[in-house]
Amino acid sequence: MSLRDWLLVLLANSVMLLGGIVLYDTLRDSGKPALGVVDLATVYREKEESFAKIIGNDKTTEEERNKAVAAAQSFAKALPAALAGLSQECGCVVLMGNAVASKTAQVHDLTPLLRARLGL
Repeated sequence: MSLRDWLLVLLANSVMLLGGIVLYDTLRDSGKPALGVVDLATVYREKEESFAKIIGNDKTTEEERNKAVAAAQSFAKALPAALAGLSQECGCVVLMGNAVASKTAQVHDLTPLLRARLGL
């Protein structure tokens, strides 16, 4: 085999490889977002404010305070499950909102969905 033949084989392999990459990129499912973000700090603050209103009120009974503490504990248990459910539902990686420097079309804010799942 001459040098010219080797170069033709190399060129043919390169074209086939690039064609395969382009075909894969064209056919893959790009309908789902690659990344989802949640503003977890805001969700925590909202829950903390509602908890503080109940606990900090002088007119709150001991029973109401116990219910508020139980609600806070159930929130702490429900949050990781809700975050995992978000990741499974969108088929994406869920990140903290402040971890993403620039939001593009592939980055979707899932905070409203998280609030709805947690009953906020």
